[in-house]
Amino acid sequence: MKIISLLLLFITIAFSSSINFEDNLKEAKEEAIKKNRPLMIMYSTPTCPECNYMKKKVFKNEEVSSYVNKNFVSVVMDINEDKKELPFKFIGIPSFFFVNARTMELLDKSLGGMREKEFLTVLEKVKK
Repeated sequence: MKIISLLLLFITIAFSSSINFEDNLKEAKEEAIKKNRPLMIMYSTPTCPECNYMKKKVFKNEEVSSYVNKNFVSVVMDINEDKKELPFKFIGIPSFFFVNARTMELLDKSLGGMREKEFLTVLEKVKK
């Protein structure tokens, strides 16, 4: 019975990986400063197919979620709901902005949905 319980726990942990998104930009900025990490800001909407692909597939990938959670503080912003608070202009969604949290200086940006390996390449480029 212990083996089955441990196996179920492992499966739950293995399949529940995801990026830890902050609820709002102010809280994310404070957390990033405290942890001395850059911000990853994602612009999105609930009806965006590429945004939803990123959230349901790419962000659930163990390697992607671990890398992001270890190296960034992340926040997702709805371009309709958070319109007045968006710190950067954009031409499409999903848009990813990588930012120095202390200065709000843009370090890098990326546009569009992508697969896991491509997104990891973007993330690694920002961290260099």
